[in-house]
Amino acid sequence: MRTLWLIISLIPAAFLFHYYEYGQHIKREEASFLLTSSILFVLVAGFLAGSVKLRYIFFVNIITALLSVFLASYFIADDGGWFKPLGRDGAVIFVSLVFLIGQLIIRLFSHKLFMRNESSRE
Repeated sequence: MRTLWLIISLIPAAFLFHYYEYGQHIKREEASFLLTSSILFVLVAGFLAGSVKLRYIFFVNIITALLSVFLASYFIADDGGWFKPLGRDGAVIFVSLVFLIGQLIIRLFSHKLFMRNESSRE
């Protein structure tokens, strides 16, 4: 379960969020898939995080946020008009923070579930 959490958590979701959103903006199309996929990612990663220590969750999310900023600097134009008022990198970090908070909220519930299952095995 922890390995699956690590694999899911290392996906640069904040970068993919902005890459898809900005791409749809450039094409003047609606980003209809964005909200659904973001919520699904947060739910899955948060649920799987129930069996992982908090320090690892923070560490991996920091690495993923840095990776997302790095990828955004290469693949997303720094369109000041679109990324107001934070700028491209600030927007990516903000979304990373929102994803982390969402995962931690879901983890509150899944951690109790994992702890209950662990205590019933003993």
